[in-house]
Amino acid sequence: MTLSAEIILSKDKFIADLSDGRRVEQPDFLKMAQALFQIGVRANHLYFDWRNGTKMITAGTQVAMVAEIRQLESAGRKHSKAA
Repeated sequence: MTLSAEIILSKDKFIADLSDGRRVEQPDFLKMAQALFQIGVRANHLYFDWRNGTKMITAGTQVAMVAEIRQLESAGRKHSKAA
């Protein structure tokens, strides 16, 4: 089963609701990207949301989070090929 994450920004922290029911909270987008990668969420399974009472996640932050996970995915592929 593919694990996906719906991400919001609330009170200066990122909150990701995962498709398996778990929730991840991190203070910045880089730590969120790293945490999501570690638990198996891939870059093409991130969804950004805005809800009443939350802050909008800027396009730049969305792109940066996706790029960080893609970089981690790429580094993982390179590492596994070298082994």
